[in-house]
Amino acid sequence: MCFFLHGALNGDVSEAEYESVIGKYEYNLARGTRHDVKTAVKESTEIVKTEFRITDGGCDCESAVGRHDPKNQEIVDLSNMISELAALSGAKQINICKTWIGKRNKKEVNVNIKDIEIPVFLADMEENVLYSVNI
Repeated sequence: MCFFLHGALNGDVSEAEYESVIGKYEYNLARGTRHDVKTAVKESTEIVKTEFRITDGGCDCESAVGRHDPKNQEIVDLSNMISELAALSGAKQINICKTWIGKRNKKEVNVNIKDIEIPVFLADMEENVLYSVNI
């Protein structure tokens, strides 16, 4: 079995501003809601959908997310992208999870972006937990 990173940016963000941030990174954070991410994870129990995948490669088993190294370059880059998206006018929430294929998230956790250091948060994310980061 493999891990997959799913996520979405929720809010009323202009398409041009959103694209200007997303275009700078190797990662993707689709525009959508917590429900969209939950649905993508649920549907991935049978076939991995790509719309709300953060990466576009194979599985994310080798991802630095959840490996407790906030200085890892992958974590730094993903953190920078999330910070820039969160700073966009109209951004409300970022939903993100690292879930085993064939599993659903076992719990949901809400955090405020002002209360976390994003690199540490990403490095310490638990498996099978949907995090909603309120902006």
